[in-house]
Amino acid sequence: MKRYLLLLLAPAILLINACDISDNDALPKESFLKIFDDDSFEASFIPIDVKETSKGDFIVLGATRLEESDFTGIFLIKTDSDGQFITQLDLPSDLIHPIGDLIEIDNKFYFAAMNNISWQANIIEVSTDSLTINSSPIGGLSYPLHLKQEGSELILLSYDNDDKNSVISVIDQTGAVLNSQALTIGAGADVEAPIIEHFTRSGRQLPFFVGKTEGIYFFNGFYNYTLSLVFTDLNGDGEDGVLQGQRDDGGISAALHLDGSRFAFSRFNFGDNYLLPASNVEVFGTTSSTDMEGNPFPELIPNAPVVIKSVEINGDEVTLYASNTKGGQIVLLAYNNNGDLLGSKYIGFSTPYEISDFTQTADGGLAITGTVYVAGRFARVFLNKLSKEELAEII
Repeated sequence: MKRYLLLLLAPAILLINACDISDNDALPKESFLKIFDDDSFEASFIPIDVKETSKGDFIVLGATRLEESDFTGIFLIKTDSDGQFITQLDLPSDLIHPIGDLIEIDNKFYFAAMNNISWQANIIEVSTDSLTINSSPIGGLSYPLHLKQEGSELILLSYDNDDKNSVISVIDQTGAVLNSQALTIGAGADVEAPIIEHFTRSGRQLPFFVGKTEGIYFFNGFYNYTLSLVFTDLNGDGEDGVLQGQRDDGGISAALHLDGSRFAFSRFNFGDNYLLPASNVEVFGTTSSTDMEGNPFPELIPNAPVVIKSVEINGDEVTLYASNTKGGQIVLLAYNNNGDLLGSKYIGFSTPYEISDFTQTADGGLAITGTVYVAGRFARVFLNKLSKEELAEII
């Protein structure tokens, strides 16, 4: 992937070697756009997450198609603070199916993947200086779906293929399981099929995620035949509350806990998308996502992937949504804590762009990674850095 850097100049595409927009000293270093290409036309790259290191460099985690497997391989890209390519690590083929989040603990990064024979979940430690890895099995868990840090805890959602359970677990960075709760997905091949298609990327990528409120954990995954947002205290007595979807045709696509029982949500229903930037949810009890009010957003692609995070803009905490438009752009939408829209910004031009994830940078800007389709069909990784001033322009 390191062979070339592409600079998009509408309407043309300029291919140049080891040179890009940040080499121009007249332009601000606080913002840049990098596209990492590969000289193998048939190669396909799938960015997953991006994080800034303590030294100001950037690490991009991604997946790539493998000829010898139905699952994806793993790569890591390291750039300097200006987005200049430093190195790329392609992980050994015994590790497959990387998942986010990319998590920083004590100047090291961690993410989850699985073994290509046993399907054992593994936690991967990444040294940011040398971009070397150390892999540890996560005891008794298989088919990892999402990993997230909440305070001092690491929360993992995984799938138990033998017992047909969604499993939410608290783990540490050594792979030890500290607490866990398994809940049935329901019996029958029809229920499992969307999960397997998600893993092999032969079907729709489903919005699996985990999180935590004040003392209550939650996961978005299959429970009793339906993609649902499930709340549990991990005490072994099952679920405490369920926000049901409709099989895999409707449900929650992203969630950010705000405070108390309030969340910033997005949901989908048979292709339609709805944004709920400040919504109350019944944590204890059973409700349905179809009963939730929300603003329809027809500009988004059907069943759009959505990323929701809290960022700081001009000293204020802002809820930032990112998703993909039907016009091939990424839209950023900023809301205040009351759910009022503050503004929007579009990323991408001439060539289709798709969001994977974003992270706020130490200088108050925003780093975004995702997929750009060079010449309309070659899936490549982009890294877009917005300066603090450009981020503030959203509101």
